[in-house]
Amino acid sequence: MNDASSAVIAAAILAGGNSQRMGEDKAALGDGGASLIERQVKDLRDLSQSLPIFICSGSRRYEALNTYDVQHVPDALNSAGPLAGVAKALETATAAGLEEGYVLVLPTDSLIPPSHIYDRLTGAVSGASEVVLLTGEHLHPLHGLFSVSVTSSMNDYVESGGRSVVGFLDDRSWSAVTVPGAWEPCLNFNTPEEYERALAAFAKMTSV
Repeated sequence: MNDASSAVIAAAILAGGNSQRMGEDKAALGDGGASLIERQVKDLRDLSQSLPIFICSGSRRYEALNTYDVQHVPDALNSAGPLAGVAKALETATAAGLEEGYVLVLPTDSLIPPSHIYDRLTGAVSGASEVVLLTGEHLHPLHGLFSVSVTSSMNDYVESGGRSVVGFLDDRSWSAVTVPGAWEPCLNFNTPEEYERALAAFAKMTSV
């Protein structure tokens, strides 16, 4: 590992949404094989056997993940959106004594393997950035590296009613790294139609 990648001290997968527009739990989607979230966790475990993995799923639990040595963590505040999951992941890392470094944050509705996102983000880390995010046709604020140094301020922001990652970053030092255009439809999907488009785009990308 290079200096930047060794600064990643934990990973967190955001799976606490209610998936209303999808009509079913996005984390549990699959094609008859492993679910999205299990594939993400397996990829992270292939990357590192020892990296702490936090599953930010509110009160939901995924039994299939137990074999991968993960930790399910509740949101910092109920019904407060994905930023509450990020806040709780940072808090959990610091409570475990991980007081320096970054938490790799990923949403469960992403087909790009976590290891690829990890490589892209760690390649863009600079000492000045408290947060590093992916960007493409638009910013992807839930794919990023978040320094544990922002734990307290993020908790304060969420508890005061803040819900936007970009809003939280207004007064902070952050940067973004551009991803290939082919990744764009694979990084977020909220409806069955968007999921089908993501699957088609990913299949096309991986068949090249």
